[in-house]
Amino acid sequence: MQTPPTLPGGFGGLPPAPATGHLRPGCSSWPPALLATLLAAWIAMGGEAPPANAIRWGGSTSPNMAADVHGLPDDPGAVEPLWELKLGSHQYSIPTLDRGRIYLGINDAGIVRPGFEATAGGAVLCVEQATGKLLWQLPIPRNFDGVKAPYHFDQWSCGICSGPLVEGKRVYVVGSRGDLLCLDREGQADGNDGPFLDELGYMGLDPAGAPRLGPQDGDIVWRYNLLSELGINGHDVCGSTLLLVGDLLFASTANGIDDRHYKIPKPLAPTLIALDKRTGKLVARDDEKIGTRLLHCNWSSPLAAEVAGRILVFFGGGDGILYAFELPSAKDGKEVQILQKAWSCDCNPPEYRVRDGQPVPYSSASRNTPLGPSEIIGTPVFHQGRIYAAIGQSPVHGTGQGQLACVDAATGKILWASKLVDRTLATAALSDGLLYLPDNTGNLHCFDALTGERYWVHALGAKTWCASAFVADGKVYAGDEASVLWVLKAGKEKQVLSRTRLKSPPITPTAAEGVLYLPTQKSLAALPGKTPARKVLPGIP
Repeated sequence: MQTPPTLPGGFGGLPPAPATGHLRPGCSSWPPALLATLLAAWIAMGGEAPPANAIRWGGSTSPNMAADVHGLPDDPGAVEPLWELKLGSHQYSIPTLDRGRIYLGINDAGIVRPGFEATAGGAVLCVEQATGKLLWQLPIPRNFDGVKAPYHFDQWSCGICSGPLVEGKRVYVVGSRGDLLCLDREGQADGNDGPFLDELGYMGLDPAGAPRLGPQDGDIVWRYNLLSELGINGHDVCGSTLLLVGDLLFASTANGIDDRHYKIPKPLAPTLIALDKRTGKLVARDDEKIGTRLLHCNWSSPLAAEVAGRILVFFGGGDGILYAFELPSAKDGKEVQILQKAWSCDCNPPEYRVRDGQPVPYSSASRNTPLGPSEIIGTPVFHQGRIYAAIGQSPVHGTGQGQLACVDAATGKILWASKLVDRTLATAALSDGLLYLPDNTGNLHCFDALTGERYWVHALGAKTWCASAFVADGKVYAGDEASVLWVLKAGKEKQVLSRTRLKSPPITPTAAEGVLYLPTQKSLAALPGKTPARKVLPGIP
């Protein structure tokens, strides 16, 4: 038998399952026979049985915005929700579904907890998937130092923009204050796990006067602050979704430009790091000096895949370059390792950066221009040996030229690229050989994932930047900033199924067991394929 790829000794676990698409909560994408063989070999070598794959967006181990779910509504506006939960004023993270629970990041505008007052900070929520009932919450006060020069973050009431990552008894998320947090899946219901024990203080509550911790409070196991530990300069939000490979937790540091959008205060700070998931200790960091080429900030999320018998970690940089890194080697852990680059690929065409021998200016809030280079903000997606990545910018920079690139995951060579896509913050959705991607201008595109041929484009009628397209049950769900949710038939021929006006802009939905979970900036609703009795929850809790 061919020896399967393994993680470095000392980090534990099996390799991540092949990224073949969206999974049901708790399911593995390894073929059963191969998984059994790997598991038996692992245990025979003295290893413990590994936990289930870490679950990120939706109920999947992959960032691909597609789900193998059936029985979803063609017209979400025509069905009554199973339940609807009122949230705060802003919500940008994709809900994570895991073993009957939903985890999501929001802002703190709707948090109700004795002794707590909202500060335009963030919060992590855990609710029952079947009912929307609150199980626990962790409000996180705003970091008011984030507005002190040269910082420029945690000031927009965006809350937590990181999709919670769930593995076993742990939930990992990037908090709104720039903390990487390891949380107990049960919250305080099973006691206060250490080593971190000051949850009251972390929530901004006076331990002497506030009510004691209760079962509906969150439980922090450990925290790692990106600003104090690494000296990064946060910008707007620290909001990438984390990646778990064995015992290694990979994170973007969200290092960015200064408050005046003029210079890069920390050009040599790391951009991608790996922590020990058990302790929060720094294991490895990159040394690609991405900060010296930074356009705005590093907001993209890492992903991992097996390529030609080895596991690579891919990351879309704030310089517009797609990177592939090797996993750290097994060492004694006394020294922080440097992540070794396998390859890099510029996802910007050369003419976006230089024209007539002169650098093309980057767009900005004060000087919108459709020209110039862009960073990678959406998460690259791995599918059948290829990486799909698109470039984009903050929506306040205006619309402009973009590019979607299909890259050979083994070599970093661009296989095809399309300039038909404008700037975008979205992550691609791949299903049945087709790729769906909205852009900031408000166009939803359908491409042949193999050749790059565009089959159709649909004008949504408004700009779209806070939602990716989601594909399931032969349908494509796409939202826009005019608070409209579109549903189109998946396939090479464009067909609109429905158009629903919502009360606030929709965020990327997800689905499981015949239910569409639709987040907006102010609510989360569970929409079945058929109309049930309506149940509206009053708020949190």
